[in-house]
Amino acid sequence: MNEKRKWIWTDIKPVLTIIILAVCAILLFFGIKEPDIQLADQQIQIQGMYGMKIDFADVKNLTLIEKSMREIGIGRRTNGFGGIGSTLKGNFESASLGKHKLFVNADSSPTLFIERNSDVDLYISFNDSQKTRDLFAALREIQ
Repeated sequence: MNEKRKWIWTDIKPVLTIIILAVCAILLFFGIKEPDIQLADQQIQIQGMYGMKIDFADVKNLTLIEKSMREIGIGRRTNGFGGIGSTLKGNFESASLGKHKLFVNADSSPTLFIERNSDVDLYISFNDSQKTRDLFAALREIQ
């Protein structure tokens, strides 16, 4: 019986390793991928890792900050994706900004700041600065 367990473990170990590596690769792919942001149904719909929906009525103020998130001050990650390149997603907290949610490339500017009435504020920036500017312009038209 002991010999049989040894053979089973020998057969399972490579399969488990492949499964674990595949899951890590998938998480890395979706973590690095920029979020897809749609403006529809009276909402800002952020799709992807840590995605969410924000009602337009919940948006208190929109600001385009001509700095990168790294210049603004990222804070510490409380539950999110980061550490691979400059992509940051999820929940962060700092003494100066309080609790906030990021969907940013930390080194890209400008950064879109969405101040909310009922929940944590958001910061969004894309690798392509024009994409961030276009999102800001589209949101200003709606607001």
